[in-house]
Amino acid sequence: MVKLHFDFRDLFRSGRLAFSFQRLWIQFIGFGAGYIGFVFFAYLALLLAPGGNLADLWSKYGLIPAVGSTYLPWTSWILFGIGIGILLYAWLISGLGVARATYMHLKGNHFYTWKEALRFALRKKGGSIAFTPVAIACIAFFTGLGGVFVALLGDIPYVGEIGLSLFTVIWFAASLFLVFVLLALAVSLVQTPAVLATTDDDAFEGVFQSFSTLSAQPWRLVIYEAIVVALSVIGAGVLFFFAKQAYALMTTLFLWGMGADYADLSYKASGLLQQWLFPVAAWSSDKLGSYNSLFLFSRFFEPKDLSFTMTLAAYIQALFMLLIGAFIFCYPLAVFNAGNTLLFLILKKKKDDENLLERKDKEEEVEEEEDAEKPAEDSSKSEKPARRTVRPAARKPAAKKKASRRSARSKR
Repeated sequence: MVKLHFDFRDLFRSGRLAFSFQRLWIQFIGFGAGYIGFVFFAYLALLLAPGGNLADLWSKYGLIPAVGSTYLPWTSWILFGIGIGILLYAWLISGLGVARATYMHLKGNHFYTWKEALRFALRKKGGSIAFTPVAIACIAFFTGLGGVFVALLGDIPYVGEIGLSLFTVIWFAASLFLVFVLLALAVSLVQTPAVLATTDDDAFEGVFQSFSTLSAQPWRLVIYEAIVVALSVIGAGVLFFFAKQAYALMTTLFLWGMGADYADLSYKASGLLQQWLFPVAAWSSDKLGSYNSLFLFSRFFEPKDLSFTMTLAAYIQALFMLLIGAFIFCYPLAVFNAGNTLLFLILKKKKDDENLLERKDKEEEVEEEEDAEKPAEDSSKSEKPARRTVRPAARKPAAKKKASRRSARSKR
C-alpha cells in the first residue's frame, strides 16, 4: 500500500500514476467508444439540417463536428443531445475504470487488470455512475420548475404581486439552494468516478459525497482541482512535445533510407490527418501561433496527387497517426482522473478521518470468500478416494476372525 501525506503533495503523483499502459488503454477504449457514438449522431443531426451534404460537412468539420453556426431543426438537436449523452457516459465509465485501476495500484494490488477495471465500471457500477449526475440534475430541474410555478402565481391580480414580494427572502434562499445544487452537479461529473471506485458503493453515495465534499471542503476542492487541471495541461504539453520530436526523428530516418518517395508519402499522410482534424488545426494555429509547430502541424498541407499504392499507404499511415494521437490525447484525461482519485482520498481523510486505502471494499471481500472456498472444495475432493481405500483394508481383520471361528467349530 502506498503511504500518502493526505495533502496537496499527493496530487503530484497523478502524472506518474496515469503514465501506465493499463490506465491509458482503459481511457483510450472509453474515449474511443464514446467519441465514435458522438460523431455518428452529430453527423446525423447535421445531415437533417437544410442543405446538409455529407461531402461538404466532412470537408468543413472532419472528425470534429460542431453545430454552433448551423441552423438545426428540433429533431437534429435531439440527435446531437444523444451524441453528447453518449460521450458524457463514456467519459464517466472510462474515468471510473481509470480511478479503480489507480485505487488498486495505490492499495498495492499490482495484478489488477484493465479487464477487471472495465468490468467493475460497466457491469457493477454502470447504472450508478449514470444515475448520480442524473439525480442531482433532477433536483435542480424540479427546484427551477418550482420557481417558474411561483412566478406564474405572481400573475394573479393584486394578490399575486403582494404575495410574491412578501416571500422574497424564501425565494432568494431557494435560488441560492439551486446554485448550490448546480455546483454539486459539476462536482459529481468529475468526482463520481473517484467516489464509486474507492468506496465501491451505489449512486446514493455518489450524490451524498458530491454535496458533502462541496459543503465541507469547498476551498480545498477548488484549489486541489485547479492543481489537477494544471498538471493535466502540463503533462499533455510535455507528452505532445516529445511525441512530435519522435515523429520528426522517424521522418528524418526514413528520408535517409527512402528518399523523396517517403517525403511525398509523409506529406500526403500529414495532409489527410490535418483535413480530418481541421477545426483543431485551425484553432491551435490561431491560439498558439509559432508554438503550434512544437506540438501539432508546422504548416498547412496542400492536396497532392500520388499513385494508387502511395495514396493507399498515405491513408494507412494517416489512420495510424490518428490512433496514436488519440492514445496520446488520453494521457491528460487519465492524469485528470487519477488526480481526482487522489483528491477524493485526501478530502475523505480530511472531512471524515477515514483512510479508504485501509478498507476492504465489497469486490475484495467477495474475492477473498471465493479464494477461501476453493481450498475447502479441493480438500473435500481429495478426501473421497482416501476413504475408499481405507474401507477394504478395514474388512480384512474381520474376515480372518470369521475364518478362525469356522475352523474351531469344525475341530469340535
